[in-house]
Amino acid sequence: MDTQHPLLPLILDDVPPGLVRALAQEGVPFRKRTTADSEGRFVLFDSRRGPCRSLSRGQVAIDVDALRDGSRPDPMEALMDERSARHQWQIAGLRVSEEIATVDRRELRRQILGRLRERLEEVGGIWLCVGAFPFPYRSAVNFRIDYDQYDAEDFDATLDAVAGEESATSHFVNAAAYLGHDAALGRLRGLDVGSHGFRHHTYATETENLDNVRRGIKTLEALGFEPSGFAAPGGRFNRALLAALEALGVGHSSEFGLAYDDLPFFPHGSNVLQIPIHPVSLGIFLETVPAEGSQHAAIQQAVRAAIDHFRQTARSKYRAGEPVFFYGHPTGRLGRYPQVLRAFFDTANEFGAAWKTTLSEFARWWRTRASVRLSVCRQGEQFAVTVAEKPNEYRVAIEYWHGRHVARMPLVGPVVRFSPSALAYENRGVRPDVQPVRIDPAEGLRGRIRRWIDWERETPIEEIGKGSWRNWAKRALRRLRP
Repeated sequence: MDTQHPLLPLILDDVPPGLVRALAQEGVPFRKRTTADSEGRFVLFDSRRGPCRSLSRGQVAIDVDALRDGSRPDPMEALMDERSARHQWQIAGLRVSEEIATVDRRELRRQILGRLRERLEEVGGIWLCVGAFPFPYRSAVNFRIDYDQYDAEDFDATLDAVAGEESATSHFVNAAAYLGHDAALGRLRGLDVGSHGFRHHTYATETENLDNVRRGIKTLEALGFEPSGFAAPGGRFNRALLAALEALGVGHSSEFGLAYDDLPFFPHGSNVLQIPIHPVSLGIFLETVPAEGSQHAAIQQAVRAAIDHFRQTARSKYRAGEPVFFYGHPTGRLGRYPQVLRAFFDTANEFGAAWKTTLSEFARWWRTRASVRLSVCRQGEQFAVTVAEKPNEYRVAIEYWHGRHVARMPLVGPVVRFSPSALAYENRGVRPDVQPVRIDPAEGLRGRIRRWIDWERETPIEEIGKGSWRNWAKRALRRLRP
């Protein structure tokens, strides 16, 4: 076989956008095909979208339709699914639930790319990626705190609990709840502060979201902050929110209604980086406490279960080389039970190669990572990795995969040569200990009406817009049910 073409980048000839996003998340070098003689040995095409265009000598065509493996629905379309649904976890005898993304993108991505990796290795290719974290880190740690409401005691207790770990925290403030509490917000100066909106609601229209997000940002700016990023109230996501974030130039956001427990990505057609987190918080453990009976014992059980879950999940993510990104709320939760935060950071301090970082810094790194351009050629028993543009701000890692084992090495110069037999490998084949299960509670007429009119009580009646039937109905019902 003619070996003039490099093994990487992969050449993409009209493949589904879900596969393009998955490859970008994974850090596999690729280039979209523009001409018949694009440099790259392996040309990926989708026979469902049409035949592969002519190949030059030495190129190998790979039909990605085989990666679907007969699955229904189409897994590559499922990667682009933006719906959410209520899910449930069974943890330490408790059933906790949250509305999260319908699709487990991480698991689906691993299945699809695992099949592609096997196919490439069968035809003489290799699997090499730009690492998800700067060298020498194998993971990153952050705890996101969402300030939905203000409670002076819990606010202070939460910040006391993270003292010394501030570099691994990000703080998203719901501005309306903190009006008049300037002195308290002063404790957040110098930290990674982002917007949680003005009113604690994700609206159904772009106009309402634009007003809410802009107002939240302007309020924080008036207090001397430079808010970075956004986290939607309730973790809710919709395209109307995304359009508002685009219009306001927000660089990154985090909604588990779109994605959770996954690597960052850009939603289709957007430049707002989505940074997924683990969607299980202390709050949903406390929601299992019955309204009557021995509440103290039930609360202690819920708190212990949350601590154990956070510890186990953090360790599992670290072993798997994934971001250890968690979140919670200070009002009646993290501040009242600060041992949860302390347990999280005590566990993170066990990790020898974890990058403690803010979500803003991680977003900057991820954009830098996306700019790295690699090509890989075989030279005898070695591989030569050539980088077109090596960033100066971060030390970039490259990862060579063999099955479920991976070896990491720094990208120290314009060309890095290595022999697979000389590398030290680690196993990344770790799955989460607890899997969420989708639950679909019956929705009656009342539930449908609430959804149709975007029912909420956060917006004062006098601020509800008057330009739509939805808002007219909302105002009417709010007056009937004050």
